[in-house]
Amino acid sequence: MQLALSTDQGVHFQKPIAIDLKQPVGRPAVAVLEDGSSFLCWLRQGDGHAQLRAARVLQGGQVATQWAIAKVAPGRASGFPRVVADGSGVIVSWTSGRAQQLRVRAVRISFGN
Repeated sequence: MQLALSTDQGVHFQKPIAIDLKQPVGRPAVAVLEDGSSFLCWLRQGDGHAQLRAARVLQGGQVATQWAIAKVAPGRASGFPRVVADGSGVIVSWTSGRAQQLRVRAVRISFGN
């Protein structure tokens, strides 16, 4: 999983930054925070499950932090995570469960700026 940043509203992009080189499934979602940093979430394949992963990338392209948010079902049932900036944090939503018992989950992550 790589992320390319732009400082001119998408006219040009910087060299892509490696975020996850292990087993990313993809399905990325990105939000730009008030301080100009980016929040990225995506799915990574695990043993019998997938992980919803997240990273915060600073304006200069440094990965400030990366972590697992939740385990999710492998395959299409897990859907696509969503993220929206909310002041100094983000709200992340995703689908959890299996086939007939799917649920939408959400969490607010604050960065305390």
